[in-house]
Amino acid sequence: MTDFPDFANPPIIELVLGVQFSALTKLRAGHFGQFWNELGNDWTDPEDGPPLEDQFELFDRPKWSTPNGLRLRLEPFRLPGRFLLRHKNKDRLLQIQPTRLHFNWRKREDFYPSYKRLVTEFEEMFTRFVGFVEKASLGPLTLNQWELTYIDAFPREEYWQTPADWSTFLPGLFGKLFPTDGLDLVLEHRAAEWSYEILPKRGRLHIAAYPGHVAEDKRDALLLQMTARGPVGEGGAETWRIGLDWGHDAAVGAFLRVVSDEAKKRWGAKL
Repeated sequence: MTDFPDFANPPIIELVLGVQFSALTKLRAGHFGQFWNELGNDWTDPEDGPPLEDQFELFDRPKWSTPNGLRLRLEPFRLPGRFLLRHKNKDRLLQIQPTRLHFNWRKREDFYPSYKRLVTEFEEMFTRFVGFVEKASLGPLTLNQWELTYIDAFPREEYWQTPADWSTFLPGLFGKLFPTDGLDLVLEHRAAEWSYEILPKRGRLHIAAYPGHVAEDKRDALLLQMTARGPVGEGGAETWRIGLDWGHDAAVGAFLRVVSDEAKKRWGAKL
């Protein structure tokens, strides 16, 4: 894993670490409750949700469709779907379904616990889940995909006034716009998506930039989402941890290339 500079106040608002596996066909809704009971009192607020769509990065043909991170199924679903638990500190979210285990960190204070710490926490949770699957005789847990998503927020007024300003802090993504003098035009909206292969065929990095809101105060913001994913096993990463490290390097390395030097100084780069 590559060492990157740390920032005292980075714009990250969420980091999602996850693995995908062959369906645990014996898993039932009651097993969610049993696993929750094993986690103890630190995890609260259970919630059901529709399952996340399985994703596979294939390289036998060009992939022209660009997935938007963790997409939801639109069709009706039957239990078990997706089971969510929130940590008592409100900054962690656990998501379980018959084909996925995801661990979210969400910003609640001006503190980012670092990828190394969060991937260690995910590893501990994954180990507990594997043990539960074995104890409950739910079948072999066969991994097929690793996935990592960073979401950064650039609030309006703090970073920009109009979408035309986005190139000032994300010059690696947004180029210079055509002049609108004399055309009676003013830019109201911008959104874009990019996909990159993580060489050699280790996975893909999907980048999406789109208008949204900062959750705490509903401020308008430009949201930058970087999702890296790739196969585990034959033709992919030997382990999910190796895959997540690849994804971390790809996402953070790309992020540091697309943001401006002025923005890095603003976040208090610590080499």
